[in-house]
Amino acid sequence: MKYNYSFIMLTGFTMKSEDMKYFTTYLQRLFSKDTIINFIYVKPPTRKITCYDGEKYRAWYDYLKEDVTNTKGELNVNHLLEQNDKIHKIIDKENKRYNDYKKIFICGYSQGATMGLAAGLSYPHKLGGILAFKGHIPREINDHLTVKQDIWATNSKSDDTIPFGISKEYFDKYIKKGYNITFYEQDKPNHNTSSGIRGQMKSLRPWLANLI
Repeated sequence: MKYNYSFIMLTGFTMKSEDMKYFTTYLQRLFSKDTIINFIYVKPPTRKITCYDGEKYRAWYDYLKEDVTNTKGELNVNHLLEQNDKIHKIIDKENKRYNDYKKIFICGYSQGATMGLAAGLSYPHKLGGILAFKGHIPREINDHLTVKQDIWATNSKSDDTIPFGISKEYFDKYIKKGYNITFYEQDKPNHNTSSGIRGQMKSLRPWLANLI
């Protein structure tokens, strides 16, 4: 099958890769009916989580502290970089299909959004863009930045999982560094995948239209 674009879909903490199909249903509606998208659902590993007494969960990386955005040293950097490499290899493979990195997007939710931002910001070629639903840019990626990717991100002031203030603070820092970031703020949605989705898609439509 001849695809027009590839979207690498990265799920949230404890979730199955197939759970990202919720977002693909909405994303597909933002494109014309004759646009064929290759949605790639990447499976996160199952690993022990330090802050939860070593219990095993599906996770891109280990959480060393339960507060995952306020202090340095909260994430296992080795895990983060290992998964970066995994996602970079998927991008390399997809680029053989198009010979055009801008046909490739990364889309993540929650921990998957954070993982997607880390992988995209450390990739050496300009991609189509990064979509980050309710995540944050990890501080641990600062020493591995390469290309200034285009980013669309969203978070809500009512999100009790990824604090809005911390998420916005870091996106604002990157905007000041010259990154092209659209940060869509909401007031009432919570951290659930479906909460605020209609407004998010309304914001995403013109952002995507400027890139494809």
